[in-house]
Amino acid sequence: MVYRTKTVQLSIESFGQGLGVSLSPDNKWVQLADQLPWTQLEDAYREVFPSPLGRAGKPFRLLYGAQLIKQATDLSDADLVKAIRDTPAYQYFMGCPTYTVRLPFNPSALSHFRKRIAPISPQ
Repeated sequence: MVYRTKTVQLSIESFGQGLGVSLSPDNKWVQLADQLPWTQLEDAYREVFPSPLGRAGKPFRLLYGAQLIKQATDLSDADLVKAIRDTPAYQYFMGCPTYTVRLPFNPSALSHFRKRIAPISPQ
């Protein structure tokens, strides 16, 4: 599997503007999104996929962010995906370009991600 970088973080002001969704800068997920070293984490994850061939995987931040939310909320994979769909702050945290009411991925993507992930530590 190949991994292609996709790191884009909109400002909190522009996220969800088209739908009239606004996020509070005091929200813990908004604050954490701005504090984590996403680029370094993604660089470490990319090393797991040295081949340029194959179908591209889901963006690292999307799945790693979902995994962090799962650990904090203790939801099942299926319930987590629904909670992400319904919570703009979760989508912002995961690096989504805008708020959407569609499911971000199939719950099975999380179990596949957990099997592939290598220990990640930013340098």
